[in-house]
Amino acid sequence: MTATRRVRYDLFLSFTLLLIVALSFKAHALNNQQSPSSPLVGSQISILKKSVVPLSSLDDSTRMLELIGSLPYVLIGDSTHGTYEFYQQRINISKKLIQEKNFKLIVLEGDLPNVHRINQYVHSLIPITARQALEVRNPQGAWLWGNVAMLNFIKWLKKYNDQMPEGEQKVSLHGIDIYSFERSKQAVIDYLQMFSPLAAQQAYQRYACFSRFNNNLHHYGKAVAKNPALSCELAAVEQFRDFSDCRLPCPDEYEFIDKEAFFYAQENARIIRNTEKSFRIQYKTGDDSASWNQRDLHMMESFLAVYKHLKQPKTIVWAHNSHLGDARVTEMIKSHQLNIGQLMRQTFGEKMFSIGMLTYNGGVAAADDWNSPTKIKKLRNAHPDSNEALFHSLGISHFLIDLHESEEIYQLLNQTRLQRHVGVVYRPDDEMDSHYTYTHLSDQFNAIIFINTTTPTIALKNN
Repeated sequence: MTATRRVRYDLFLSFTLLLIVALSFKAHALNNQQSPSSPLVGSQISILKKSVVPLSSLDDSTRMLELIGSLPYVLIGDSTHGTYEFYQQRINISKKLIQEKNFKLIVLEGDLPNVHRINQYVHSLIPITARQALEVRNPQGAWLWGNVAMLNFIKWLKKYNDQMPEGEQKVSLHGIDIYSFERSKQAVIDYLQMFSPLAAQQAYQRYACFSRFNNNLHHYGKAVAKNPALSCELAAVEQFRDFSDCRLPCPDEYEFIDKEAFFYAQENARIIRNTEKSFRIQYKTGDDSASWNQRDLHMMESFLAVYKHLKQPKTIVWAHNSHLGDARVTEMIKSHQLNIGQLMRQTFGEKMFSIGMLTYNGGVAAADDWNSPTKIKKLRNAHPDSNEALFHSLGISHFLIDLHESEEIYQLLNQTRLQRHVGVVYRPDDEMDSHYTYTHLSDQFNAIIFINTTTPTIALKNN
């Protein structure tokens, strides 16, 4: 691709995402009145019981694969990050999609440098163990992937890739989150240092703009909100454009440029550009929703970039329900929030299949606050007006339900109900304010896996 064509592609991508954002807040608005639904009567409960597919184990995915069919995009969410059963169920579905339906890419709600290291391991590009591949430096949610289920999965994936015939595309992992600012800056500089000390020095000088704020993005955002002249926006944008516009030697024009190394450096430059924008907008507007939107817009950009780079493979997305369930039919729309699930739906339409996972109670690995140590906590019984409580009332401990199986099921489960979201942090004494939102389940996902009582993830440090 020439520099001109690359610029046109990036402009088209930006325009497309902006158009999606512009249209997103009109869709579904009339259907999203946030008033709790009436409890289901006995006959309706009986209809639901007949429609669910009981699952005998976490490896029971036959019916799910039938529902997915030949669709090329599968999103698998979880309602609590620190839950063993959700990891294992998602891993088992993904294995089947890889083995039986030729999926070649998994994108994760994880930081690019961390997931890149894991990807190098599963491609046998670096001489480290699986445990070493999961050892990450950043504290923000790092424990999410440092668990036994994930350890066993990347061992399996490495073996699967190693057994592939020569020349066949291997399965790749890619992190699409935005929390790697310092490591991403260094990754850009390190890449440039390999062939152009002058370009590396220029990148260092551009990124040095942030050093005035002790590389603290919160300090940066507050300062720029008061004095826009202090902004580092131009530096971050220009460094990314060096890659995207081929102002540096790029693989499309020079055969000696390593495509994978160039792509990894470019994506780290994208993170710097989008992270800067996220904090600048957050403090300029005083609106956390703007920062959330920028994060999920970055996730979509990052997905589209790796999707194009790997020649449009069939793709699985792993993230929290709050990112993967269509935001337009949840309480998020009241705050003008979007998410990658919505953007994927608007981009790929019926070619996408989204799965949410819910639980009623149990144990969960979570922190008291962001950057706090992980603890094992008791997950309270779900709120009586929630989807989780409704599914608990069916008396079936583990099941799958196709939300679009029939018009009757669709309508029964699309009434306004609460849904619980537990991420890195869990505050059981403040559940309603911190962890519940209203949703329309049938429009939010295609299918739900429900596990009544779940257990915490098993951290690597304990094994």
